[in-house]
Amino acid sequence: MSEPVPSYLLLDACVVVSLYATRQMAAILAASGTPYAIVDAVEREAQFVFRGGDGEDAREREQIDLSPFVSKGLLWVIEVTDEEELLTYIDLTQELDDGEAMTAAVAIHRRLPVVTDDRKALRVFERHALTSHGTLDLIRDWSEKASVDSTMLRTAIIDLRQRGNYLPAENHPLKAWWDASLGECNSP
Repeated sequence: MSEPVPSYLLLDACVVVSLYATRQMAAILAASGTPYAIVDAVEREAQFVFRGGDGEDAREREQIDLSPFVSKGLLWVIEVTDEEELLTYIDLTQELDDGEAMTAAVAIHRRLPVVTDDRKALRVFERHALTSHGTLDLIRDWSEKASVDSTMLRTAIIDLRQRGNYLPAENHPLKAWWDASLGECNSP
């Protein structure tokens, strides 16, 4: 597939893992109407989620397969070959993991917004005056735009916590929304 127009959002590895963990990644990506992309390093780095649940196998790994999202046009994979982007990537690997460093390099040179939950990456994006969003921003937007019922939202958030090992910090701007979403229904 050819690369999309330059108005897409770049997802880093931690966000790909988190969205996949919700079991609602296709719906979340489709709800915004915004094209999403990842760099090829993120595709290699985002390898697995946990099975989740309460059983003995809850911590078993489940392989992430992004091909359905790519084939449906919900996610683009960018192969980075630009020399300036690669040089910036090399510099950024001093402070970030490969996927985040490559995502940051592409975002910096193409002036693209990024979706990340990585604190170090957020500091880099702030230094370069780039727009950033987080996983919970995408999930909340999906829940509002698609009028997701509270049970489905709660299940997605529980899956995010169990399968993606995600828990927002107490000072996260959407922590109250997270807590309210988990408390809207009785236990699973």
